[in-house]
Amino acid sequence: MIKIYANQLNTKLEQDNSWRYFLTVGNDPYLQDIAQTKITETLRLRGFSEQTVFIIDNQTNWDSIYENSRSMSLFSNLTLIILQFSDHSLNASTAKKLDELSKSISPDVSLLICLPQMTKSQESAHWVKTLSDHLLIISCNTPDINQLPNWINQQLQNHDLTIEKQGIELLCYFYEGNLLALSQMIEQLKLLYPDGKISYNQLESNLEDCAIFTPFHLIDAMLMSKAKRVVHILQQLKTNDTVPLILLRTIQRELIQLINLKKDAAKSNLKVAYDNYKVWQNRRNIITPYLNKTSLEQLYKNLNTLTELEIALKSDYEAPIWENLTSLCLQF
Repeated sequence: MIKIYANQLNTKLEQDNSWRYFLTVGNDPYLQDIAQTKITETLRLRGFSEQTVFIIDNQTNWDSIYENSRSMSLFSNLTLIILQFSDHSLNASTAKKLDELSKSISPDVSLLICLPQMTKSQESAHWVKTLSDHLLIISCNTPDINQLPNWINQQLQNHDLTIEKQGIELLCYFYEGNLLALSQMIEQLKLLYPDGKISYNQLESNLEDCAIFTPFHLIDAMLMSKAKRVVHILQQLKTNDTVPLILLRTIQRELIQLINLKKDAAKSNLKVAYDNYKVWQNRRNIITPYLNKTSLEQLYKNLNTLTELEIALKSDYEAPIWENLTSLCLQF
């Protein structure tokens, strides 16, 4: 079993064509589509001309999956079985089904399992271990703001394009979280500038803000006091019709946890508090500096302001909720 990133898939398949089982894991639909397409095309060239797709949910006919997975190809084509999982459809019940599937799959059958997410415990499941000798796991998560420049540079290299560092930063700003739009823009730039050299001004004149954010991006930017990023995220959330109440609830949950962490840390230490509330390690690295510089009094003040915003939102439809949200997030 080997784990790779989606942008390493082409090279890995060129180096070794013996992989029979594939697992694409991640929340980015563009990367999932690219990876799945490359895998199916590669297997088709290897003789797997038949493809059967199953959508995994409560109504899935697993007997049909088992029947297809045990077929031999003495007088028929090699078969690729694709299992498409949705959020939360990989559970204890489906894991048992996969255990059974992995034990009896025919050597004439290849398997592609597509998951939006996978926990550490799920990675240690019996079916994963059974398939592991011929299993390639491809991470299809959206690159974060720190990973995105490298991803862009690789795409530019693939298209024989050269853009200065400030141009890369501009692409990150306008297309973070939206790899589909970013890829389309890179292809457009290749058509507009066939010589491959693109100046900052040329680039800027062709771009539009297509960044996609979640409320969790906003929380992280607030905790790290990145004012420009906070404003940009709020602007895009508003543009994409995010419900303000959802933002308020997300910030409220974060504030309550911060208050609890601050209070518990005063009684013991912050590590114990983190463990008690099961805070992920990558979140700890963001939260710790914030808690060190923020008083409990300020946290309660922010919570009171948030409550006032919610009351205004529910009682006054003319209230400038986005302006008020921006003010709160910037003073966080």
